[in-house]
Amino acid sequence: MQFFKPEENIVRETKRMAVGCIICLVIMLAVYALIGRFSVGVLLGGMIGTAYAIFNFYQLGMTIQKATATMNPDLAAKQMRSSYNLRMAGFFLLCVVCFVVPFLEGIPCMIAMLFPRVTIFVLSMTGQIQK
Repeated sequence: MQFFKPEENIVRETKRMAVGCIICLVIMLAVYALIGRFSVGVLLGGMIGTAYAIFNFYQLGMTIQKATATMNPDLAAKQMRSSYNLRMAGFFLLCVVCFVVPFLEGIPCMIAMLFPRVTIFVLSMTGQIQK
């Protein structure tokens, strides 16, 4: 098994994604507090979901790096598919755990999985991401 050192772009974009996801987490927790539904379970569920969303984004970048290093397009496509399937299985498992464990809330965990999309949308709307 070959280990790749992440490229500078992957590290930089993961840091930007982490900042955006943490800002989204704070906003979500503030909304929960404003509507009177804040609890430790909401906090933990949101934090776990946010951490996984950031990890998922990093893993996506690493998979793309590995796939582009491969000269075989079929192998690259298989790597991308298997990585996607594994990351989605992890997402599903995490959501199940957050709904089953009594001191965790599942809905904030699931909402946190949308934070990378929100972050990408905001960055593109502010012109920080060019197409």
